Amino acid sequence: MEDDDHERRLALQVVRAAERVLLGAGCAHVLLTLPSFRFGDLPMLSRAGYKEFAHDLGKRVGPGNRADPELGGGYTTVRTSQAGRESWERGFLRGYAALLRDLGLPGGYAESSARKALTSLARPGGTAGPYQLQDLFHQGEHIGHLCLGRSVDGRTGFVHDVAVEKKHQGRGHGQALLRLAENHAASAGNTDMALTVFTENTRATNLYRATGFSRTSIHLMRQLPQAP
Repeated sequence: MEDDDHERRLALQVVRAAERVLLGAGCAHVLLTLPSFRFGDLPMLSRAGYKEFAHDLGKRVGPGNRADPELGGGYTTVRTSQAGRESWERGFLRGYAALLRDLGLPGGYAESSARKALTSLARPGGTAGPYQLQDLFHQGEHIGHLCLGRSVDGRTGFVHDVAVEKKHQGRGHGQALLRLAENHAASAGNTDMALTVFTENTRATNLYRATGFSRTSIHLMRQLPQAP
């Protein structure tokens, strides 16, 4: 226990030293990612002023998943049209930037970060792209959409976005979309699935946890004190 406490004190000293460097470079915020083997440091970082704003979640793709990505049970999927894709991208940019602004990040930074995030999804051969966008229908009625990607090495399938229209929420369609994502991952030969969820999105977090996802890392942020 004493060794752990000593190690954490040293880690905090390193963090504070990094903050001074960033502050000297004109930065106003620090973003920090805590991997699962360092989750024990979270109370220390919370006391040091860091707040959680997002979690990375992951799960293994089960051997029992269907090689056929379709769901059955009245569900069908259709690749999203170009017009629908453009609409989704506009919504992605607005929503991503709004979440970052709500965290206190400057508007310009929030908007540029949203554009970078979208570019990373769309980049062929990138670690998270190119993305695939599909619409889900149940008994002929549009339910929601699913955005998927995969890693370069083909091991990990990424879930970039899961959305169920408001009038259809609470009926199990979100779980159906995640089953579809896992079936796609199995069909593509992925062994793992991964996604990122903002901490404030408790509804989505509960859905992911209920379908077997667990935290693999925590993203934290601290606003640096500015000189008067």
